[in-house]
Amino acid sequence: MRTFLLFGYFGAICTTTIAQTITRGPYLQMGTQTAVSIRWRTDIPTVGKISYGLSADNLSASVSEAASTTEHEVRVTGLTSDSQYFYSVGTTTQVLQQGSDNYFLTAPSATTKRKIRVASFGDCGINPINNQTNVRDAFLNFRGNTPTDLWMLIGDNSYDGDDPAFQVNFFEPYQTNLMKNSMLFAVPGNHDYSNNTTLADNHNIPYFSIFSFPTNAEAGGVASGTKEWYSFDYGPIHFVMLDGFGTRPVNGSAARFYADTVNHPQVIWLKQDLAATTKKWKIVYMHFPPYSQGAHNSESEPELVAIRQQINPILERFGVDMVMLGHSHSYERSYPIHDQYGSMSDFTANPSLYRFPEDNGTGRYDGSDNSCAYKSTSEKKKQGTVYVVAGSAGALGYNPALGPHPVMVSTQRQAGGSFYFDVEDNRLDAKFIQYNTPSDYAITDQFTVMKDVGLTQTLTVPAGQSITLTASYISDYQWSSPTNGGFSASTRSVVINPPVGSTSTYVVRDSKNCVQDVFTVIGSGPMFTLKAGNWNDPTVWSGNRIPTSTDELQLKHIVSVPDNTQVHALKVSYDPGIKLQLGTQAKLSLAN
Repeated sequence: MRTFLLFGYFGAICTTTIAQTITRGPYLQMGTQTAVSIRWRTDIPTVGKISYGLSADNLSASVSEAASTTEHEVRVTGLTSDSQYFYSVGTTTQVLQQGSDNYFLTAPSATTKRKIRVASFGDCGINPINNQTNVRDAFLNFRGNTPTDLWMLIGDNSYDGDDPAFQVNFFEPYQTNLMKNSMLFAVPGNHDYSNNTTLADNHNIPYFSIFSFPTNAEAGGVASGTKEWYSFDYGPIHFVMLDGFGTRPVNGSAARFYADTVNHPQVIWLKQDLAATTKKWKIVYMHFPPYSQGAHNSESEPELVAIRQQINPILERFGVDMVMLGHSHSYERSYPIHDQYGSMSDFTANPSLYRFPEDNGTGRYDGSDNSCAYKSTSEKKKQGTVYVVAGSAGALGYNPALGPHPVMVSTQRQAGGSFYFDVEDNRLDAKFIQYNTPSDYAITDQFTVMKDVGLTQTLTVPAGQSITLTASYISDYQWSSPTNGGFSASTRSVVINPPVGSTSTYVVRDSKNCVQDVFTVIGSGPMFTLKAGNWNDPTVWSGNRIPTSTDELQLKHIVSVPDNTQVHALKVSYDPGIKLQLGTQAKLSLAN
């Protein structure tokens, strides 16, 4: 800070002190479609001010605090959804930070089709052998100039959990990059509670004062009334954030949420929240992994066993798509599994009991063997949940006595990295971004999930109208028609003009032969003649087929029925002067 001496008219001397540095942040919290909170810390008390606008050089709007403080939080409201805003941080008299990388994204609408980008960092609050720095820089290199919608922390966000440790282990590594332009949400880990059971009971830890979370359903979901657990919506995704270490009094004793799934307030809320959401995607974050053979052993550690046995059934029953986990300082990613609540030997003995037949592959969707995308629906039912342990964004290490867990498709030990996924409507693509050399990266695992795809539909089109057929999935497109051999296309949608009385089939599939849709298109209205000719000649008819007893017919030309032949129709109408010529022993049978 600087101190200035000011000489008044009568020679009196006074001093004024102006903050010169932001010591923490800025960081983005509580993002919704129309509002965001910006937090930061200054070296001395000041009245904080945020200026903002739609371009970095035109910050025409502003919000100021009401009082002087070192811990600043400004709520900016009245924003437009799905927009990028730039901002500066300062006081009522000066700007302390401004630039093209000071920006935030407002949440998109619930019906958005654009890609939502999410970065997840587990156990990031420590920097052994520069792993935290390397993982951070690798992710920044991966994302380039593409903004990240959400930055999700999976617990152990600082080792340990006091305020000075948060400053050194969390804020200083991230506040000049990810923190200033990615909306931040988090769950606590055991180290955020300093591994202290007393703090787990009273929740008197800096984590809860450092972060602002939507406890009153400000961003969707069911209000939790606490920062310990909460939920929010972002586009088509419902996020659920859980606390596995903190306790609440249940039946007279302190209990973690997995200890009583009937009476614990977190579990009561969890069931209500998952039952209430109508979002296409449901993704849960919590620190303790129910499946891991990395730095921790889910076969023997009581809290991990309890979560698998008590919490997993709830998540799977409500159709949760993915569970993000930390604590174990490696990367492990499962098949979409269900009902695997016992020991891992159960899965080894009979994997088919715990995964559906279509989920036996790697899910990498890269053209390699057995790599088709996983498929699910938007229904709230048990259909396979992917469990991802991504606890190596800072901490690193594993137990060499443990082998890979059999539910895992990919296990990467001593591999520092972050987990990234994007959601575009009904497709989710996920990647493990491992640092390769400092600032460089490698994608060492990936998988894709598609929802509500592989459809078979029958569509009836009124006479004289066209119909647009759209593939249910997002990928590449190869159209064909077994009833129209010359038809092909490579766009997601095609326009069909079905002849009256016709029935045609159109098929679209991806180039990897993993997903296809089948459309049967019926041209309604009477089938009519295109020319004079033989009844049994398909080219005579607008449907390019021989009529059946379900067809209404309009004869615009003279049609002959061969000798000794019986033909069928539902109803026949004739244009003036037109008649049907019946051969010897020929017969027209009308169903109507």
